[in-house]
Amino acid sequence: MRIFKIILVILFFTGTIPIINYCWFSKVGSSKIRTVNNEEIKNRIVLVFGAGREYRNGKQPNYFFNGRVQAVVALRHHYPQCKIIISGYSDGKNYDEANDMKAELIARGIKDTLLFLDHSSNNTYQSLQYYNRHFLYEPVVVVSQKAHLCRILWIAQQMNIDAVGIEATGWPKREPYWFLFREIIARLKATFKIYLKL
Repeated sequence: MRIFKIILVILFFTGTIPIINYCWFSKVGSSKIRTVNNEEIKNRIVLVFGAGREYRNGKQPNYFFNGRVQAVVALRHHYPQCKIIISGYSDGKNYDEANDMKAELIARGIKDTLLFLDHSSNNTYQSLQYYNRHFLYEPVVVVSQKAHLCRILWIAQQMNIDAVGIEATGWPKREPYWFLFREIIARLKATFKIYLKL
């Protein structure tokens, strides 16, 4: 019976803590999401988190890519001279998130001189570190889909970055369960990274 109780306690905490953590990120992030025409967006640098034109397994379309491009184009329409940082992963071969997105944004009419690439960051935390190093805590508006956006904004708050977010469209229907599970794990990792320096 004692072992059974211990197992129940372990299951409770391994199930409850990740959900509480997930909801905490959502609350913080949602409070910092703005609309494109919000006055608070004006004069901020844009940081968009890259995605490949297609998924790494070759499937198309990549809804993340399309949604983020559309959101950046909308921002540029309201603020024509805004600087845009594209942070994305590259495998050094065929998969290059930042350059894929740069090419698409240029094709949509955004000047090459307004686009800056960050190829050195492999995850969200590193992208925000890069921003801190090169832009010295200047106010920023970050662009991604809502679940990822909430994680970005939570991390930015912990790093004392003045950040607000613009939500990009994602899947045309409800996000799949595997994505929710992945985001729960990613938020736990972010908490450990910030508070335990892991």
